[in-house]
Amino acid sequence: MMRNLKVVIAYDGTDFHGWQYQPNARTIQGELEAALLRVTGEPLKLYGAGRTDQGVHARGQVANFKTDCDMPLSDLCRALNALVDKSILITDMTEVDPDFHSRFSAVGKVYQYHIIFTPSPFLLRYAWHVRYILELPVLTQIFKKLLGRHDFAHFSVHNGEDADTVCMLHELNLTEHDSGIIIKIKADRFLRKMIRGIIGFSVDVSRGRYSVADTERVFQGQITDLYFAPPHGLCLMEVLY
Repeated sequence: MMRNLKVVIAYDGTDFHGWQYQPNARTIQGELEAALLRVTGEPLKLYGAGRTDQGVHARGQVANFKTDCDMPLSDLCRALNALVDKSILITDMTEVDPDFHSRFSAVGKVYQYHIIFTPSPFLLRYAWHVRYILELPVLTQIFKKLLGRHDFAHFSVHNGEDADTVCMLHELNLTEHDSGIIIKIKADRFLRKMIRGIIGFSVDVSRGRYSVADTERVFQGQITDLYFAPPHGLCLMEVLY
């Protein structure tokens, strides 16, 4: 009997060309599907909750696949983890309803973006080293303007998939720590590179390139040279269902 299996995946995206399968590039989806073929003997399709870009990391990416394999879930999970690169780890596997889809069943996602102010060889793969002095109260002011339902078309990169560019930002805040700040962002959905556009613009405002009032100009498409923060500071923390 065919089962629909949901997996939660953590990965270091540094050495991969993003989540989505590409025939001539190393991707997270490609690695996992190759492992699934070896374990089950079936050419299975893995459906991810979101297509993280090259260099973006995840602690809570979610995917699902349908299989006739009757192997116990603990054994299947162990076998897959033994085959994939050590920078990928399936942290959970459960059987779900046949109509569950990791992407279309999701109601939201939570990301974190890590910024550090002092270079560290232990953090440079996972955080953006910002050399400017940032005014953190200014960042908080920008975040308040971004919260709520807005058209984020001009904070993102259009790839022809999202005709609807309106998103609802439920949460956008920062936490200070010894080496810098962690920005948490929660929304019902995200457009391609949208978080990196928000972070890049916010840093530019905080360092004085733009003003807080320019936030509205971005929404209206009047600022066209938006800087996108680098991918390696971004991590998908959780997919909400």
